[in-house]
Amino acid sequence: MMVLCIFLSSLLMLFGYGLYQDYMLEQKDFDQSSKELYVSSIAQSEDIDRDGYFMNPELIVTKEELDACIARVPEKYLGDSSFFTVYVYAPYATYNLPSPYDYCTCFFYIKDGKYLPVEQVFMNGMDHPGAEGRMFTDEEYSSNAPVINLGSHELTPLGEQVTFFDGKEYTAIAKGGIFREVPYGCLPSDAILNFIVYNAEKPLSFEQYSELKNAFSSILDRVEIRNYVPFYGEDYWMYNSAMLGALLIAVVAAFNLVVLYHYVLVRRQKSLAIFQLCGCTKGKAIRLYVAESLLLTVPCYCLAALFYHFVLLEPFTRVFPYIDTAYSLRLYATGFGIFVTVCTLAIWILSVWIVSRHSIVERKGGVL
Repeated sequence: MMVLCIFLSSLLMLFGYGLYQDYMLEQKDFDQSSKELYVSSIAQSEDIDRDGYFMNPELIVTKEELDACIARVPEKYLGDSSFFTVYVYAPYATYNLPSPYDYCTCFFYIKDGKYLPVEQVFMNGMDHPGAEGRMFTDEEYSSNAPVINLGSHELTPLGEQVTFFDGKEYTAIAKGGIFREVPYGCLPSDAILNFIVYNAEKPLSFEQYSELKNAFSSILDRVEIRNYVPFYGEDYWMYNSAMLGALLIAVVAAFNLVVLYHYVLVRRQKSLAIFQLCGCTKGKAIRLYVAESLLLTVPCYCLAALFYHFVLLEPFTRVFPYIDTAYSLRLYATGFGIFVTVCTLAIWILSVWIVSRHSIVERKGGVL
């Protein structure tokens, strides 16, 4: 019964925290930057009037280097719920002001190791005047087929061959957006990065932002990352108030545990009397009961947290879309500290009261 009580109380505390966070986040209108990791190159001179169009070769990030960074993005951040936006220059655009034909965009997500096109971006491009055609098929995109989406301003008829800045011929299948777009895998390895954006479905927690940023660690000396805008913004009180809610649940859970443990200790009065007759001091008895409660509380909470994260969280997310953004290793560790501390304190107070309730003289005289 105690194991079940601790297990269910832990689940209730974790769920209560996430539910509160979900409710508060549902009320917020998020700035798009809170859902993005924006990485831009610093190779281009900031003083165009003085330097003209100039890119420092020592600060350039190539597509080959970018591939290595994308490969380090944790798999849990990939899939059709998030996508990458990549803007690159032609390899020869280092010292010459590039024309729209020397600039290229790519929009893709990664699923099961395949690079695939993003339908929502294509549909947005179709809103431009003069837009027409079809989007890349999954097969075309993942196989790096030589097809191209032209800018909506271009006059080349669909179906015609177009020379891209890598010198290859591409078949025009659409016109939409501002710049040309080809499958990401078609870009030459020495194409020059302008910027890349990881676009998430939900606001990024600080832990998620840090993990994604770490994927680009090899080029951090040559890029600038837009300042992180936490989805809590100025409402950091929301995090703290949710933790207070979790603390309240932990207190209630500890009270239930105390009621149950009180029954156990009362039933152990005879055992306690024997312990004391054999020389066990009150302090040792109290420490014994507290240690016993810790041996139950610590593993039960850990099992409950694992069960909650890997079994319950996914179905809960279907009903409460922001609930999964509330959890991180830090959160589980904080919940552990709150729950174990409150329960231990409550059991310690109960143990002191039970052990000190009757004297050893009363036990010897058969009062108990």
